[in-house]
Amino acid sequence: MRLLSLHLTNVRKFTGKRASITGIGRGITVVSEANEFGKSTFFDAVHALFFEKYGSAAKPVKSLQPYAGGAVDVSADIETDQGQFRVEKRFLAKKMARITRLSDNATIAQDDEAERWISTLLGAVGDGPAGLLWVRQGLVGLEPDNAKEKSQLTETRRDLLSSVAGEIDAMTGGRRMDKVMRRLADDLAEIATKTGRQTGPWKAATDEVKALAEQLDSVTAQVTLLETALEQRKVDEALISRMDDPVAKARRDTALLAADTALEEARAHAGRINTARQDRDIAALHAKGAMSDLDGFLAAIATLISVSTQAQITESKALEAEAEALSLHSKAMIAQEKSTTARRSLALARANLDAARFQATARKAQAEAVQLHSLITKAEAAQQTRDGAAARVKASAATSDWLTQAEAQASTVARLEALHQAQSTTLRMDYSGAARIALNGAALEAGAVLPLSGEVQLDLPGIGKMTLNAPPASGVEALTRARTQLEQHLAQAGADTVASARGLAGARADAARQADLAMALLETFAPEGIAALHAAKAIADLAAADAHDAALQPLAELQVAAVDAEAVDEQAAKALRAADAAHSALREAAIKARAAADTAALRQAQAAASAGPAEAHEDRRADYLRATAIADETLKMTEARLAKVATSAPDLATTEAELKRAQDTALAATKLRAQVAERLAAVSAQIRTLAGNGIEERRDEINGQLETARASEARLARKFAALTRLQQALEAERTAAQETYFGPVQAELKPLLSILHRDAALSFDSASLLPTGLTRGLAEEGLEDLSGGTREQIAILTRLAFARLFARQGRHMPIILDDALVYSDDDRIIKMFTALTRIAQDQQIIVFSCRQLAFQDLGGARPKVEVCDV
Repeated sequence: MRLLSLHLTNVRKFTGKRASITGIGRGITVVSEANEFGKSTFFDAVHALFFEKYGSAAKPVKSLQPYAGGAVDVSADIETDQGQFRVEKRFLAKKMARITRLSDNATIAQDDEAERWISTLLGAVGDGPAGLLWVRQGLVGLEPDNAKEKSQLTETRRDLLSSVAGEIDAMTGGRRMDKVMRRLADDLAEIATKTGRQTGPWKAATDEVKALAEQLDSVTAQVTLLETALEQRKVDEALISRMDDPVAKARRDTALLAADTALEEARAHAGRINTARQDRDIAALHAKGAMSDLDGFLAAIATLISVSTQAQITESKALEAEAEALSLHSKAMIAQEKSTTARRSLALARANLDAARFQATARKAQAEAVQLHSLITKAEAAQQTRDGAAARVKASAATSDWLTQAEAQASTVARLEALHQAQSTTLRMDYSGAARIALNGAALEAGAVLPLSGEVQLDLPGIGKMTLNAPPASGVEALTRARTQLEQHLAQAGADTVASARGLAGARADAARQADLAMALLETFAPEGIAALHAAKAIADLAAADAHDAALQPLAELQVAAVDAEAVDEQAAKALRAADAAHSALREAAIKARAAADTAALRQAQAAASAGPAEAHEDRRADYLRATAIADETLKMTEARLAKVATSAPDLATTEAELKRAQDTALAATKLRAQVAERLAAVSAQIRTLAGNGIEERRDEINGQLETARASEARLARKFAALTRLQQALEAERTAAQETYFGPVQAELKPLLSILHRDAALSFDSASLLPTGLTRGLAEEGLEDLSGGTREQIAILTRLAFARLFARQGRHMPIILDDALVYSDDDRIIKMFTALTRIAQDQQIIVFSCRQLAFQDLGGARPKVEVCDV
């Protein structure tokens, strides 16, 4: 897994805002920002995204919620071997989890299924990467203080090292050895105490042997009482034998076998038809392919002839254009020299003229300053009007689109109401006298049309009660839903009716027009903004400060001299432009001609490669024609074979019916014999009752149980002896296997550790699976005796080594460091940067740091960090 970008919405200090980190690199990525920026917030949020359930309200999740409350949204774009995906979770309110495939924006998993997708992605790494690969701010040691998380990390390291070691002899030093030793202890505890006294199944087996021996002596004495009853059973068995008629049974078996054989033959023939059909389809594909090959070859020959002629023509045109462009280049150089001389003369004349104009400009600036002051006053008034109207527009949600939607929804409600009215059963009463009918207890008005639904009671004065049952009209739910949608839509802008909605929309439109008019006036008075007017007035005031009342030098003579110089310069420049244009045109034409020639030559080479050597064209054409003819002939043969096989096919339905009839006949005979056997079973039940409830079987059963119990007792005794010997042997081998077990992590650590300390090595603890000491030269130091900076560096290097081991197992996880290396001096931190850079060649590393100057030397990608309103 590789992180591409992170996005946080309404998380801690980013209340009501969206904070994003984009452009995360494949190797090292450094997010270097000042304190209180929110780096640890990003760290904790991405940890919750991958390792907290979306429905969780645990402390790590609650800590992400800002004081203002609300839902916490965290998402990350990632890349895996299967493509790029977006992982999203919303915590605490409107909870959800979602996985989106970025290639087509398809949602591939949601909620619990999304959690399973993440769990599968992380694999065993999900047991605790916050301490194994990810370093939180302030955690510079090898493990966190939390006991539960520490235990999880130890188990994760043990699983990792056991899976990486892999060799058979490494089993005695790893997790598998722990499982074996625990299993040995559990197995021994099941059958004996630590002092060797029998317990559990072993003691139960010994007790069972004694009890079964006593039962066998008692049952054996009763067996002889059954012998007379067994004679009677022989009579019933003889009756069953007479009921089995061999001739009839043979006839049924023969018919069943014949029907089954016929059905198998019919199915085999159907298989032959299918095979012939497949052969026909394959031959058709070969014929189509052969024809396609022939057409492709003929097209390549035609293309080669066409592009060869075109290549010769374009090459000739390119040579001619290049020669003409070269001749015009020298003319352009002469025109350039004349233009340079004329420009120098013009510059001198303009300098004299500018000196005279400067004083005139200063006097003009005095008048401009007065005019600009008037424009500023008008522009500021227009701006104030525009801002007020724009505020009213922003405060109103009654847009024209909103009004259009409201009117459309009102039209839908009216249509559904009319449809409902048309489909409803109605009642209308026109009275001719003083009596009045009551509907459900209320007087029914004359001429009123009332819809009826369900059971309705009418009170008829002087007559009685009339009960009507009207079917409910369709579309009630749709009408109710449409009305609700209309009310909700109107409420968005504070309206309760469509008429009030039109009023609100009109007021918003008036405010928008007022804002547009004020904006037009503002653009008229200050097209470049009021600030530009203020700047222009300041410039005018500055220019006017140099104005004086002395007589100006005559400008006419200076202007004449400048005009003459400009005329000479313009003539020279015109000649230069003409020369340059002519040269450029021919040069561009030459470039295009050369490009066309190169393209034609390339097409000729491609066509020649596709068509092959010219001397082989006729042979290849003959080969393609021959292959096409052979494929067509093969197709005809397979079609004929399919037609022949299909003609002689037997009727599969008939053969299936014959088999069913034979099976039914055999089943009827079986049922008849089962009825006789049931009667025999009843006689046998009587024998078992007379024989003391199956005393012979009981005797044999007890005898078998006794043998089994004796065997079990002996087996458990042997198991106790074997497990005891195995436990002693494995304990002796366990210590000798540690070097092999820690070999892979030592191999990953050695080149990293040598960057900081030449010829240094780490010793590991077999229980915690973490470094316990550092050996430099001949001296070994305990980890607690080292400086804070050295312990910090060893902790980082150890995590880099574990990340490499995970990658070797195909479980790629980014390394994330939040304000790590806080105790490293300038020399050591540069060496740690080297170690990080080495690992980052095939490992993603994300570093959060507030030390902006120190981490400039780390290099790597610098992602884009943005914070904006939601």
